[in-house]
Amino acid sequence: MDENCSKMTVFLLMITVKNSEMFFRERWWIGMGRWPWSDRKTVEECKSMEVPWLNRHGYFCGFKSGLIEWKNAFGEVISSISIQVSVDEEHFGRKYVRFMSTFTNGLAGKKTELDYKVELVTTPCNFGGVRYWFICGLVVDDKPCGRRVAKLYLPPGSKYFGCRHCYNLTYRSRKEHDKRLDAAMKNPELLKSLLESDDARDLLLGIKAYEKVLGRR
Repeated sequence: MDENCSKMTVFLLMITVKNSEMFFRERWWIGMGRWPWSDRKTVEECKSMEVPWLNRHGYFCGFKSGLIEWKNAFGEVISSISIQVSVDEEHFGRKYVRFMSTFTNGLAGKKTELDYKVELVTTPCNFGGVRYWFICGLVVDDKPCGRRVAKLYLPPGSKYFGCRHCYNLTYRSRKEHDKRLDAAMKNPELLKSLLESDDARDLLLGIKAYEKVLGRR
C-alpha cells in the first residue's frame, strides 16, 4: 500500500468517528439561516429579467408597459408578470421598473398581489449614449443590497426579483463540477483539512468529496 492510500485509510476511519460532530455542525449552520454549499439554487432554476432584453424590446423609450411571459419546453405559458418601465424623470420623478404580479403560496394556496419598483440608473458608454442597470432592492440581514446589476433573478418560491448575490445563486455547471471538489478527491491531506475545518462551507465541501471517494470504491 502506498503512502497516499495509507493516508486515505486513516482519514476515512477518522470521519466515521466524527460523524456525530459533523452532523451537529451542519445542522447549526442551516439553523443560522445560511445556505449549505450543496443546496444552493442555480440561476438556471430561476426566472430572470435582463437589461439587454428590455433594451432590445424598446422599453427604454420614456415610458412603456408590457407583459412578460415564461414558457416551458412545449411552448406553454407557465408564468407571467406585468411591468412598467419609466426612464422619463421629468414626468415620473425617477427611473424604474415596476413589477406587478400575483404570488400564490404553494402550500396554503393563498394569493398575494405584488406591486413594487426596482430603481434604474445609467452609466455613460465609451462611444456615446448610456447603459442601464438595475439597483437590487433586496434586504439581507437588515442590510439593503444596492448592487448595480444587469440581471435580476426570481428563484422558485420567492416573491421579489433580486441579484444573484442576495439569493446566493450559483451556476449549474459550477455546482456539478467544482475544481476544489476535484482537488480534494485527489489530495488526502486537503480532504482531511476540509473535514476538520471549522468553516461550514469547507466542511460540507469535504463531506461531498468524501462521499464521492466512497462511491468510487
